[in-house]
Amino acid sequence: MSYEGKMLQDLKMPPRHEVELALLKSLFLHNGVIKEFGAGEEVVNELANEFNLSNEQRSAQLETIYRKENRLKKSSLWNRLLFRAADSLANEKLIIRPTQSFKLTNKKEWMLSESGFDKAIRLLKIPKQQKEELPVKSYEVEKVVKKLTHAARPTNYNPFDTERKLVKQTTEASIRYRGFRQAVMEAYECRCAVCGLKLNSPDAKYWEVEAAHIVPHSEMGKDDILNGISLCRFHHWAFDVGWFTLLDDYSVKVSSRLTTLPKDYGKIGSFDFMKVLADSNSKILLPASKEIFPHHNSIKWHRQKFFFE
Repeated sequence: MSYEGKMLQDLKMPPRHEVELALLKSLFLHNGVIKEFGAGEEVVNELANEFNLSNEQRSAQLETIYRKENRLKKSSLWNRLLFRAADSLANEKLIIRPTQSFKLTNKKEWMLSESGFDKAIRLLKIPKQQKEELPVKSYEVEKVVKKLTHAARPTNYNPFDTERKLVKQTTEASIRYRGFRQAVMEAYECRCAVCGLKLNSPDAKYWEVEAAHIVPHSEMGKDDILNGISLCRFHHWAFDVGWFTLLDDYSVKVSSRLTTLPKDYGKIGSFDFMKVLADSNSKILLPASKEIFPHHNSIKWHRQKFFFE
């Protein structure tokens, strides 16, 4: 038995396969990414707490002698166990190593792969149909996000995906849609572009805001950030059914049919949502970069096809 193996046995450290499962769940709960296992990193202590490690187990040090340099190097046994578990998961293609994720995000982080994402939701007993609404990142989705947010902005933009077919959902289509959703929500900092609402669930798993297509999916609209806008559920619905649209300067234009609504419509108590929308005459909140503003071709189509003048 190796020196490291004997220390693990003598200190009754958790089995590596159990650490691997805990790591997958922890990655999911940290939105798909965790930093490298350095001293003082929050996740290192979180996982130690999950296994109820004693002070002796947490503080145990491996000692390595560098003979050429005649010096002794000490490293944390627990951190080493975490690294070996992560390395094993990476070999199984369930997570991505920091050296690989750095090329994509410029951050050295362990990141879930799609396969790891699927295994994590099984471990946590989360229904698979909820997957598309979760804010958890995967390496494959992050690649889509980077492609969408760094693409050159075309002058003559076509918001229609003429090659897409309305067929049974595939893994590729799911990754593309989740990449669109993540890119749009991050661009607007998870706020509604109209009212500015920013709110997630108590467990931080779900955002109230949604990534809305300007040219809808049902009309073959692209999963593209130039065809997207971040909206709360109320304003998403009101936009989709034509209660309001956007002008080329990104100001809100409300349907004149608002005046025909009965007096008790569009209210919560004494607060009149529709009247506030009509009276605002304001521009929507926009991303920091003009390159990913909603494209005028998408907005023009919505005004002509969905908006009730």
